[in-house]
Formats: sequence, structure tokens, C-alpha cells
Amino acid sequence: MFNHHTAFLTRISVAAATSLAVLSGTALAQGVPDCSVYPLASAADPAALGWSGSDLAALDARAEELGSAALMIVQGGEIVYSRGEIERPFLLHSLRKSVMSAMIGVLVDNGAITLDTTLAELEIDDLPGLTETERSATVRDIITARSGVYIASAAETQAMADSRPERGAYAPGEHWYYNNWDFNVAGHIFERVSHRTYNGAFQRMFAEPMCMQDWNAFGSYRFYAPGTAFPAYHLRISARDLALFGQLFLQDGQWNGEQLISADWVADSTATHSQTEWPGAWAGGYGYMWWKPADDASAEAAGLAPDMYTGAGAGGHYLTVIPSRDMVIVHRMDTDQPGTPRLGMTAYGELLAEILALGEPD
Repeated sequence: MFNHHTAFLTRISVAAATSLAVLSGTALAQGVPDCSVYPLASAADPAALGWSGSDLAALDARAEELGSAALMIVQGGEIVYSRGEIERPFLLHSLRKSVMSAMIGVLVDNGAITLDTTLAELEIDDLPGLTETERSATVRDIITARSGVYIASAAETQAMADSRPERGAYAPGEHWYYNNWDFNVAGHIFERVSHRTYNGAFQRMFAEPMCMQDWNAFGSYRFYAPGTAFPAYHLRISARDLALFGQLFLQDGQWNGEQLISADWVADSTATHSQTEWPGAWAGGYGYMWWKPADDASAEAAGLAPDMYTGAGAGGHYLTVIPSRDMVIVHRMDTDQPGTPRLGMTAYGELLAEILALGEPD
């Protein structure tokens, strides 16, 4: 029987076909790019950008003290500081969520889906069975961590499970909770609507046109857990390739004359849509799977930039974009090895403040 759900999914399929054409052609829009050279050059004179020799030496000492596996600073489209294993594809952990936000954005840009599309319209359910209220959650609710669906999820920590509200405690859109169920379903929605695997689509959308040097789609994997149908979609990306992704956002989604993601999506996804009350002055607000300062005053009091936004992964994986400073900062820890150092949210905020103070323009 042809009902309104069937009609909706038919429209989604037509829009997705357009999106598929976009994904297939992304890397070829202006011919195959020359990827023999890393796209970002090292600054010939970091001092001209406000970085003295003593500043860079201080960064070396700080990174050594923290046990950082890799640290990069890009300013004005040039690398002013680079240290460690910048070519090694580390696991992103939860930083993958900011990447997935961008991938959802491409679908929205191309009309394959809207932020007001509901789980019911997408015919999404889970093993415990979702209620009618839970299935009224929209894509916007999912990517802002406000779905109101509080059930077990893949790759959730014990702290996440302990802080999870009771099922039915809040309606969709009412309450922010850092919810891996939402983030995992975002990955499922992407694959369902685009008819592409998330890693293959990332390669087409971003890795190929941006000449990511160390990307390997086979380094990604799905992590499943009992009680839910939706896995966590894990990715491995190197520090220098992650810097390219941050630079893309700094450039409002444009790369070599191509609009890989719309400037509107960059602005909307990195705006503050929720208050989190989480530690770290850089993480008091939340966008579409990006962290933001809670407000200008708290950011400035901590020595940070109010317009900054950050993708963050457990153990010390961070990507921070600061438009007012024309700057991208990437930090990685070797979380592949047990017993190696980690960098928490508060400590990362302190490192950010030190970096911004060192590179303060005269």
C-alpha cells in the first residue's frame, strides 16, 4: 500500500540520487588534483605571523612535557608549527562526530534530507523498540544530542551510561545529553540516505579533493554493542590530514575553488545550539557535533577566542578552528598504546590558552 511514509522515502531516494551524483563527482569537478605535494606549505617566516623562535621552543618543551604524539598549528594557510608523528593515522575516537556532522551537511546542502526529517519518516527503530515520541526526534535533534532517546549505545563509556537520563524523561529537543546513541544513528542516517558507506563517502567528499596524504578507507571500522542495532563509526586520520579538514572549515567549506560544503552549513553547524555545563571553557556549548565556548565572557576569561570551535576525541585528540586568528590547531595522543599519556578537556583548554598567548599578534 502506498502511504505517506512510502511517498516520503520516495522523495528521499530521488534527492539521494542527486546527492550520489555529487559524491561521485566531487573529486573530479575540476579534474584529478595533483596530490604529490601536501597542500599546506610551511611558513617561510613564522616570526612574520607572530611566532618567535622562543615561542616555538616553548611549544616544543610543552609538547614534550605533555607527551603529545603530534601537534600542528596552521595560521594563514601555512604551517607555523609541526611536531611529532603528524603522518600517522590515529583513531579519531569521538572527534569522528564532527567529521560526521560535515558529511550530514553535504546531504542537507544537496537536498537529500532536511534537519526536520524525523526518525519515523526515515523508518528508523532500534532493538528495544522506540516509542512514538522517540521516533518524532528529528535529524536536528540527533546531531545536537537532543533526541530524547535514552537507551544503551555502542562505544559509550561508563560515565555516559551512568549519566544517561531515564527513558522518557525528556521529549525530543528538550534536553542536551552527550549521547552516543544519537551520534551512532547520525552515521546510520548518512548511510541510509546516501546509499554510501561512511568511509567511502568521506574519501569522495573530502579525502580525494583535498589531497589528504595518509587517508586509508580500510583504517575505518564499525564498533557494535549488545542491545542496539547501530554501531559507532570509527575513523583513522593523521594530524596533517585533520589539519586540512580544519582548514576547509576555516575557508567556509571552499577548497581550490570548489564548495565542498556550504558556508551556511559551516556557520550553522559550528554555532552554539546548547549549553553543556561540561568542564573546560572551550566546551561549555555545543553545535552540530562540535564543541563551543559557553559564551564570550567565559572564553575570554580563560584566554581563549570566543569564536573558536573544537572536535574532540577521548585521550587527547583535538581539532580546533579559530576564525578570528585564521588558525587551525591539531593535537594527538598515542591512544593506540595502553599506558601512554592522555590529555583531558581541562588540560587541553590550558594548552590552547598557552598557544594563543604565544602567538598573540603585536
